[in-house]
Amino acid sequence: MSVETEIDPCEVCNEPEASTLFSGFDGVHQKCPRCGEFKLTGTASSIMRQGLGKEKRALLSGWVKNQNRMGSIPMITSENLKEVLESPPPSIAERANFLLLEAESKLKGLGEMFNITEPRFLSATYSSTKQDVNFLLKMLSAQGYVEAKTLAGGCEILPAGYMYLEKIKTMTSASTNGFVAMSFQEDLSEIYSSGFQVGVIGAGYDPIRMDKLEHINRIDDEIIKQINGSKFLVADFTGHRSGVYFEAGYAMGRGLPIFWTCRKNDMNELHFDIRQFNCIDWESSEDLSTRLKTRIEAVLGKGPR
Repeated sequence: MSVETEIDPCEVCNEPEASTLFSGFDGVHQKCPRCGEFKLTGTASSIMRQGLGKEKRALLSGWVKNQNRMGSIPMITSENLKEVLESPPPSIAERANFLLLEAESKLKGLGEMFNITEPRFLSATYSSTKQDVNFLLKMLSAQGYVEAKTLAGGCEILPAGYMYLEKIKTMTSASTNGFVAMSFQEDLSEIYSSGFQVGVIGAGYDPIRMDKLEHINRIDDEIIKQINGSKFLVADFTGHRSGVYFEAGYAMGRGLPIFWTCRKNDMNELHFDIRQFNCIDWESSEDLSTRLKTRIEAVLGKGPR
């Protein structure tokens, strides 16, 4: 089914030619050549129009790009907008790593060139200016990972760069991702956006939920892959979806920290094997996000985001 689009300025970064999608979403749904794809609620849009500096917009743009990189189309709400804008930017070393990851993501083969002037490198590196991007490129060049080839911005990843990419893919995934296992029923969609997502982001990590990921693998294989690449798992037993029990059990076998949650009025139906754990019995998205953030930070410390 085709979706109608029109060209408008990007709500996040002000890029003049973003595509606005009329997909039935009650808010703004855009694809931007700089940020990527995102959805924005009306309340969050109103907050942003009150005035955000270019550094804050670069931070939000970078967050959207990073969510896209993990296969998710993020929903920007008033709650998670606050958490993202108050979070510290990645370190310079992390931003250089993100440049390398973004460069490889569009290549079809080894030795192909990428163009550093493309706007996507601004968001990928959380940069507010092209000078920042060029400086990060120089850092990678000095380490022998990339080489500038043309005056028009053409660059190439060198053999040492591909070897380093294998290392940082594992390092980045293991240090930032929190896998959220939960029911996908429609009435919990807002709870994910304003509760789980806000809590995990607020603690300094990147939330991952399976129905937000694009992939071509068997679903069970992709679940195992994503849990293996996560630092922890959040298991929510609201609705008592059997898959959550499987995902939590697998994570336990892997030795991952698990944060147990359930809507308060569903607690009586919780399986007896789970009742022994300290479960966050939430009543609202605000209650959930606050308690989940606090518990993650208490167990793992503030994350790198």
